[in-house]
Amino acid sequence: RVSGEERHVELEGIFVQIGLLPNTDWLKGTLELSKFGEIVIDAKGHTSLPGVFAAGDCTTVPYKQIIIAMGAGATASLSAFDHLIRS
Repeated sequence: RVSGEERHVELEGIFVQIGLLPNTDWLKGTLELSKFGEIVIDAKGHTSLPGVFAAGDCTTVPYKQIIIAMGAGATASLSAFDHLIRS
């Protein structure tokens, strides 16, 4: 970027990374966040606040990719449903 030089690189594919820090500042003091600001969840998407579930890149789930987030969303929604029918 400094020199302005352009190069052509032959690739089979590319992953674009937008950011590293989750936008969770608004949750501080309400539920447990990791030292990186991620919402701490268990394997079923439960947070430290009963009845609150989370999924996706803003959580402690490893491998921040859309397909992982989609699966985590399905898990969290099923856990929320289970919570509601048992409450």
